[in-house]
Amino acid sequence: MNNLSVTKSNCLIDASYQLNVQAQKLVLACLAKIDPRSDIPKEMTLTASDFSDLMGVPNAHRELYLAVDALYGASIKIRDGNDDIELRWIQKKSKRIKGAGSITITWSDEVLKYISSLQNRFTTYKLRHIAELQSSHSIRLYELLMKFNSTGERVIYLDDFKYALGITDKYPEFKILNRAVIKPSIEELNQRSDLIIKYETIKKGRSVRALSFEFKQNKQMKMDI
Repeated sequence: MNNLSVTKSNCLIDASYQLNVQAQKLVLACLAKIDPRSDIPKEMTLTASDFSDLMGVPNAHRELYLAVDALYGASIKIRDGNDDIELRWIQKKSKRIKGAGSITITWSDEVLKYISSLQNRFTTYKLRHIAELQSSHSIRLYELLMKFNSTGERVIYLDDFKYALGITDKYPEFKILNRAVIKPSIEELNQRSDLIIKYETIKKGRSVRALSFEFKQNKQMKMDI
């Protein structure tokens, strides 16, 4: 099992986007191959073999091509004060090398700035701890929690939670959001990641306004080497 780490700018952790699970894994696999202490390359090549080894993806050739197609069509919103800046992840369609089972992505100039901004505000975690996750929501929740790994606690307003997962316009009723997103994500993380998570709701009157998470490392999972 790989022992690479993902280092991600907190601007990207808190950003709003909705990628399918394989496209998220493609982004994270690429970030794991970057040395955050060095200049970040604008172009990155990933082979199907790398994708399979890093993320445990079956049918890696097919899934790699589907993931990069999804990434090309996706955008990401980053908050700048009170404004949302909408950016593209990659600026052009991926190069595909016939017979090599690989893709080359070109980060957009704007996203590259955030990938490179790792001097002081960033979050790091082991890639293998999210490799088995099958839900894109689970991956995003894991990242939102790991930003506060030093305390093992995070309170997040419900609106900010939905913004980060790219579901602001969905699940207007909390009970539906809880059933469709929150509970399944926590159950999957408790089963397949290195975290054990509990949460409570914070209400104002009858309305749920925020989520309060407590989490710790699952000692039965493989420890970092």
